[in-house]
Amino acid sequence: MGVLAEWRKAGNDDGPERRGLLEADEKGHGPFVTSLPSGVRVPSLDAAPLGERWMHKLDDGIAMSALTIPGTHDSAAYTNAWPFIQTQKMDILGQLNSGIRYLDLRCGLRDDVLEMVHGSAILGLKLSILLDIMYLWLMSHPREALIVQIKQDRASERSSVHFAHAIWCCIAQAPGRWRTANTTPILGELRGKIQLFRRFTGPTLHAYGIDVTQWQDNPTRPFTIYTWHAVQLTIQDHYRPAKAESLPSLIAKKGGDVVELLDYAHANVDAGHWYINFTSAYEFNLWYQLSPREVAVGGYWAFRWEGGINPRLGEYLRIQKGKRRYGIVAMDFPDRGADDLIALLISSNYERLSDVGKMWWRPIVMIISLALVATVVLTTLEIRQQLGLGSSLK
Repeated sequence: MGVLAEWRKAGNDDGPERRGLLEADEKGHGPFVTSLPSGVRVPSLDAAPLGERWMHKLDDGIAMSALTIPGTHDSAAYTNAWPFIQTQKMDILGQLNSGIRYLDLRCGLRDDVLEMVHGSAILGLKLSILLDIMYLWLMSHPREALIVQIKQDRASERSSVHFAHAIWCCIAQAPGRWRTANTTPILGELRGKIQLFRRFTGPTLHAYGIDVTQWQDNPTRPFTIYTWHAVQLTIQDHYRPAKAESLPSLIAKKGGDVVELLDYAHANVDAGHWYINFTSAYEFNLWYQLSPREVAVGGYWAFRWEGGINPRLGEYLRIQKGKRRYGIVAMDFPDRGADDLIALLISSNYERLSDVGKMWWRPIVMIISLALVATVVLTTLEIRQQLGLGSSLK
């Protein structure tokens, strides 16, 4: 599927400016679109949904690591409906429009072409198409910023180039859209661009993107990566239990892992310290087969509905007060199980009134309403008496 088809599928064919923008790259392959076509202007986003513009009015000087950033795990795994492959329902455009700003892209190199994969599964998408979609979206949302983590998730097949070289060539088609520096950016320098998190190795890549190649596989505890360039990232990615766990037990334990890192991120006063918190998990063994969707959204267990990570995370976020930094929260099916989950994460970047503060006006409104009703009744009685009609309220 080409870029234009993906864009329209996501419901973005909503105006002449965006239609003109898309016609610039009908095929979805090179040459990459790096500037607006002549005569096309960026539409105003003032009235756009919050998910499309939530970074718009944040301070340029804030470090990206100091924000709460909604993200997705295995972001491209929406094309295959197999329960243990699919991790998303929204496509890339849907994710961006909903407020997702961290994308976890897993790639494999086949016949010198970078394809999106989930482990051994090939998803039927090319990296070049997904990047074109992001570039087009950033053109119409120039004050937003993205973080893209690229991982080699499958051994190269029938290819004459190194995976790292293929990624470099792909990014080099639109260098103005990327920040491949190895330090933490502030929001102002990343607006309209993509920060690379590099989860692949290769020759001469020592200073290419923020290096997360020390990522541990399925650790039971959060771990911290210290890069050569003084960037620190603490990560929670315990996605599969070591022993068989029932659905309620797995959700409770994974939920505890998630909340623990949320609390750590909020408590740490070092705004330059990154936190990446994966809410995803699954289980597949002789006793239990629990898909990513069941863990994220919930499922029936012993004839009783067990709410998943998403609704529990939503409840946790609702009871927190004020502005709080949670870091990157990478989720499965963030649009399912809790309708306002992404919005709750976004809102933690802003000061929020407490629930009590939101309710102070209700007693006043009630008193005023009662006073108005009483005034109307008394006035009506007085008028009826003056007209000699008496009162029907006796």
